Amino acid sequence: MIARILSFFANGVFALLVLGAAVPGTHRVAMPGAYGLTEIAPRIWTDAPSRADGLLSLVEVSRARVIDFFGDATRQNIILCSTQTCARTFRIGGNGLSIANFAVMVSPGGLTRGTLTHELVHSRLHRSIGFENILRPMYPTWFDEGLATYVAGHPNWQGKIPASVRKRVLSAKRTWHWGKAYREVGVRRAYGVAAAEVASIERRAGRTGLMEIITRAEAGEKFATVLIDVLAR
Repeated sequence: MIARILSFFANGVFALLVLGAAVPGTHRVAMPGAYGLTEIAPRIWTDAPSRADGLLSLVEVSRARVIDFFGDATRQNIILCSTQTCARTFRIGGNGLSIANFAVMVSPGGLTRGTLTHELVHSRLHRSIGFENILRPMYPTWFDEGLATYVAGHPNWQGKIPASVRKRVLSAKRTWHWGKAYREVGVRRAYGVAAAEVASIERRAGRTGLMEIITRAEAGEKFATVLIDVLAR
């Protein structure tokens, strides 16, 4: 009986592995070399190894910006796709995405300092993320996206911020709220408003205060409570 159960699970695992290999998706980031990518430096993969020098320079500059802000940076798998075929293989939506502190992936349109820095900020911010954070994120999405936009300077947007738009953007506390918010107010304006809010926090609390908010929220304190506490000083 035990042998049958073990055989059942073994077959199930094998079937999942076969299915995972056959179906494009972000899970492929675990073995990028199996899907045609070349490792041009430790944990940095691309479908365009002939462009290695330029791509590595892009990573270096983007990481430097993250380190300048946080004082450190996480090390993750970085997937740099130069073609849409590659982007489809890893199901990279838009210009880029990050998966906690495990991976950062960008499509051809995301091979810029702005986009890569933006995604690296997300990765650094999520370095301690766990399953419990799916239902209870450490940071509201407006702050998550606003910080990445603020540090990266991308996407850039300048203009007046109506109170109604600010209120709408700051109401986006979860990932699924964010998409609806930026569809209502415009993508660039939503990111710009979120970045302006983070910039305002830093003006009031300084870089030290902003980092305290991040550190305390990462440690498990409620973001809203920490924000009020730091800004009240």
